[in-house]
Amino acid sequence: MNKDEPFKRLVENAMDFLSHSIDEFKEHPKFSVIHFHTAVELFLKSRLMAEHWSLVVSNRGDSDWEKFIVGDFRSVTLIEAVDRLNKIIRSGFSKKDLKTFKSLTNHRNKIVHFFHESDSEEGNEKLREAIAKEQLTTWYLLHKALTDRWSNVFSPWFVNLNEIDSRLRTHREFLQVIFDQKMPELENFKQHGYIFRNCLTCEFPSQKNIDEIGKLYEAECIVCGFTENCITIACPECEQPIVFRNEGFGKCENCNHSFDPNSLAEELVDDRNTYIARLEGDDSWQFGSCGECDGFHTVVRLDKEGNNYLCTTCFGEFDSMETCGWCHELNTGDMADSYWFGCGICGGKGIDYELSY
Repeated sequence: MNKDEPFKRLVENAMDFLSHSIDEFKEHPKFSVIHFHTAVELFLKSRLMAEHWSLVVSNRGDSDWEKFIVGDFRSVTLIEAVDRLNKIIRSGFSKKDLKTFKSLTNHRNKIVHFFHESDSEEGNEKLREAIAKEQLTTWYLLHKALTDRWSNVFSPWFVNLNEIDSRLRTHREFLQVIFDQKMPELENFKQHGYIFRNCLTCEFPSQKNIDEIGKLYEAECIVCGFTENCITIACPECEQPIVFRNEGFGKCENCNHSFDPNSLAEELVDDRNTYIARLEGDDSWQFGSCGECDGFHTVVRLDKEGNNYLCTTCFGEFDSMETCGWCHELNTGDMADSYWFGCGICGGKGIDYELSY
């Protein structure tokens, strides 16, 4: 068998389960949950398989191609797949995203192995609302990965993915009642200075934002609960506010000035504090690199207390940075063994030691 064939079959299988999940949403919401979870798991496994088929095997020490092609193996779970995407492929999901996937798995397990409180039509309606939130949020994260970070792998299926995306958007009608019920609360927040923007998942103008320059905050949708790390800066060209949501790419709507993670980091760094700190031998205001997404010099310190750092590539939030014991670069994560094993930038002393022999 051609080694590309199992990968293609896995993607097509994921598409089938996802399509069935959407078809079952109204009449059979419990089965929709089960099939949606299966589809997400298969998409993540297919990304692993695109790297190497053995990554799909739960215990990689037991990897056997002949057993693999006949299905005689135990595959990774959804959460294990996310873990391998992060640690091996280095193109996975944030800790916040991981909570979304864990919630999806817990919901699926409850239905399959226990029960669900939907024994009446009213219960089913509440279940549909909960599923609509869950599936729209999870699909947003997955669809973004499939069509952006992993586009080189999944581009042959873009037409199908966009069709699925349109079909899933019909879930929005089940959240309309929640939006209507939240209107008084939304108006009250507006009177207290909050700004509401369209949520990227449910598309209602219900994402709660603060109006403050340079402050990192979590914007939450009061309808579906989806959250994003956001920060607002004043455009260096025209001084109009620009909101960055979960990533460092953006453009000023007033003057079209463009930003990438490095240019955003430049805007966020406090030059005065950096200069003073450098004179005092304190390098904590210098640019650091991200241990989660491998962003180079995209981590900046945002406060004087030194417990609020932001990576402008993945928008991960950290409470500290540490210096690599070998290359002396600032990094997020544990640098305890970095002298020998290095960091995201260097290979450590161990590389030099091996090369010398």
